Amino acid sequence: MLKNRKAYLISLAAGGALLFVPLLRDLHFESAMLAAIIGCYWASFKASRSRLPDHDLLIASRILSYLYTAAVPLLIYALINGCLTFDGFGFWIFTPAPSVFLGVATGRLCRMLRLPAPGLLSFLILSLFSVGILIWQFTSFPQVYFFNHVWGYWPGPIYDESVVLSVNYLLFRFITLLWVLVLWILPVWSDNSTKKWVFILSFVSLLFSYLNYSELGFITPEEKIRDQLGSAIQTEHFNIYYSKEYFDEKEISLQALKHEFYLHKTLAELDMTWPEGRTINSYLYPNAWKKKDLVGAKFTSYVPVWLEQDQLHIAKQQLNAVLHHEIVHVVSKQFGNELFNGSRSTGLIEGLAEAIAKDASQQSTLHQIVAAQEPLPTADEIRSTLSPIGFYSGAGAISYTTMGSFTRFLLDQYPARLLKMSYPKGDLRPVYEKDIDSLVAEWHRVLRDTPVDSTDRSVSELIFAQRSLFEKSCPHNIPQRLRLWDSYRYNLAESDTVLADKIMDDLFHIDTDNPLIKAEWARTKLRKAGSQQVIDQLDDPDSLLTLKVLLTDAYYMNGDRDQARTMLQSMADEIRNSKDLTFRYTLDMRSDSLNWSHHLDRRYRNELPDSSVFLQLSLPNKVLSLQKALELNNERKMIQYSTHLLNEYIPDYFFGTIVGHVDQLIYLKNSELARDWIHKLKKDDLRARYRERLVLLEDWFRFRIGVTGS
Repeated sequence: MLKNRKAYLISLAAGGALLFVPLLRDLHFESAMLAAIIGCYWASFKASRSRLPDHDLLIASRILSYLYTAAVPLLIYALINGCLTFDGFGFWIFTPAPSVFLGVATGRLCRMLRLPAPGLLSFLILSLFSVGILIWQFTSFPQVYFFNHVWGYWPGPIYDESVVLSVNYLLFRFITLLWVLVLWILPVWSDNSTKKWVFILSFVSLLFSYLNYSELGFITPEEKIRDQLGSAIQTEHFNIYYSKEYFDEKEISLQALKHEFYLHKTLAELDMTWPEGRTINSYLYPNAWKKKDLVGAKFTSYVPVWLEQDQLHIAKQQLNAVLHHEIVHVVSKQFGNELFNGSRSTGLIEGLAEAIAKDASQQSTLHQIVAAQEPLPTADEIRSTLSPIGFYSGAGAISYTTMGSFTRFLLDQYPARLLKMSYPKGDLRPVYEKDIDSLVAEWHRVLRDTPVDSTDRSVSELIFAQRSLFEKSCPHNIPQRLRLWDSYRYNLAESDTVLADKIMDDLFHIDTDNPLIKAEWARTKLRKAGSQQVIDQLDDPDSLLTLKVLLTDAYYMNGDRDQARTMLQSMADEIRNSKDLTFRYTLDMRSDSLNWSHHLDRRYRNELPDSSVFLQLSLPNKVLSLQKALELNNERKMIQYSTHLLNEYIPDYFFGTIVGHVDQLIYLKNSELARDWIHKLKKDDLRARYRERLVLLEDWFRFRIGVTGS
């Protein structure tokens, strides 16, 4: 009795110790996974040495009681901090228990068959289950989720915080129990007909499960992804797989060219040539939710560098933002180490991709973002970020940007071959013949010589204010409003505006005081001619400026134009003095009836002005009409608007819109108009990041002309 009491006290203490370990202190899948591993191996050891054949169930129940005792501090912590979730509780029910019984069944089998060294043998069998199968799946399939009979489930990238207890997982744990039955009955299966039938049925069910392993969603071979996407297009270096329902012919043609362009750019930057005959498989998913369903990564795009076949996995919504970055990973794989075609340094893996793609911000360079923060990252911090644990212990955006700037410095100041030589081992000192302290000191000098302004400081502050998953007290407790928001975005991606609007109504009623939700709700209503509903809900003099502006639009659309003008005039000073750049042209877009009417037609009805009206609009309305023509894929209007705007002064605020439309002009082979715009932009005094983007645009122009011969 005293021995059991001590065991329970030790279990409580072990659970209390986990409260000091990020992620593991959460009553969710990570801590449940740890409990399953400990319980499974512990149970197999005890069962393999048991001298009492009828005590196997007692062994399982006792070990489970210790594990769930250890979970008590986690449960109390979750209750106090509001972290307890149905999914987390479910993982603790369905992860440790089947694993413990699997461990007992394995140890019992080795003991009852009188095999030599039953404890060691059961350990090896379970290791085959836990590690061997993981290695096989990891090296054979592009998925980043894993189901395992010993430790349960790994859902995918840790940046995708929402981890739910899925039907797939419950089905998988049922298969674990089938293994328990087979291993339990195997030593005595011939004792009677009941045991024989149970064994046969369990074995046949297992066989059926493994024959349909992919169909059940436990693995994802490339063939399954291709079947799900349905369509394919080939270029010189890429096999691109996509869904015709989500990518039209023009979109996929443009993306095919961009694949080749970014590969060309990356190879040139690293002074490399692509191996002849080597192709890259690019999987373009309809949306992030479909990607999560198939390969386990939702908003995280990735390149499985550990696989022999070069490949990319990107959702449509992230494609323009991350394609260059991911192609850098494909190229860097060519000089990666022999173990997994990468680098031992996670910081170098992601830093190199950031340094070449430079996509951390559209307004500020990598150096400006880091230079705007004081104090600058120390040599010890860089040394830590070069390691996997150090890299992922910080917020992703911080680690990516910091290492991107540092790696950009290495590429600018030293030959690219040095980085390629040091990349496999992740050790800079032998190749650069300098320690990290010296290299960081040189990097600091570059950063201190980098001019920064208020925009850079704002961008930097936003990035460096982010918290990592490890720093959050409830990393997997996703509030209902965020779950609904996620569902809202999914339905918009699926073009199901009816269901999306219904979800937005639910969101609005759940969190009426949330200004972001209220603003999005108002926009959905204005798109559906629900201006009176907006007036009824937003008529609050103390509301945020965004909501006030939306209210003026609602009055205007509802026919009460005098009230709209009066309200707009009353807040004119507040709009002019706002530090939020989104209000910079609010008054210009509503300067008179013509501008206001066409602004609302464009924004809420997707209507574009004809050329004669376009010439009468204010500059902001002209540029935004150009942007809308681009969004609506109206090439004729886009070219008309572009030609009219060519002779007007375009403020930096609209640089992104202009670059986006020039990008399209280049794709459409409208070389003369695209060239004129590039020359116009080159004459402006641009921000450093805009100059980088303009250089990329010029390279795209030259590449496209070279490809088309026009």
